Amino acid sequence: MLAADRRAVDSELQAQAVQIKNIEMENLDRYLQSIGTQASLITGFAVTIALSSDLISITNTCHPLIQLLHYGTIITCLSLEFYCVQNSTLVSVFGPTYALNGPRGSMHSAVKAMKEERMTILYAFGGGAIMFGANVVIVAWLIMRPFSAALSTLIVVVTGYFISTSAFRIGKKFYLGENMGTDDIKKVKAGEYLNGVRVVETSRGIDDRRIEKGLNVLRNNSGQSL
Repeated sequence: MLAADRRAVDSELQAQAVQIKNIEMENLDRYLQSIGTQASLITGFAVTIALSSDLISITNTCHPLIQLLHYGTIITCLSLEFYCVQNSTLVSVFGPTYALNGPRGSMHSAVKAMKEERMTILYAFGGGAIMFGANVVIVAWLIMRPFSAALSTLIVVVTGYFISTSAFRIGKKFYLGENMGTDDIKKVKAGEYLNGVRVVETSRGIDDRRIEKGLNVLRNNSGQSL
């Protein structure tokens, strides 16, 4: 009977662990989809800037260093954001698929791999956003008057400062350390879990008997007083 109870508890523990990992995988999937959507939006803006005929004609008459800065920042932005879109899509597609159709323990392996890939994707997104901001400053100096370009540069720099400080502040508030996620959950053996459940049930039974005994005493006292 004890062996059967242990097998049943083992199955229950595995089901609970898979359920927890499933919740974490859904969170990672939403995380990756959100970053991929924002990266695709920035990619669209960058393509519009890179293929603008007016900007191409203006840039061709500028100094080669200006051309290098303009095309270098916009192409770097495109490359990083496209990397972010591609990898976030691949991870969000193949991660759950492997967890569903893979061998035993594939859920844990898929969640671990998704967590490893997400930081690279986040860094690519941040780098592409920085390059996009730098290119906006360059374009401002190409098409605007000096006063307007200087004002636009000041606005971009101030906005970038507040974005970076708020990002560090939010990251510091929600930072969980190296053991982020559910990897640090201790694996309990079935026998230990079963013994713990029996201890809890025994203590509850003792408390229930004490309560019932107290109620009987109250009933007897109330009957005697009547």
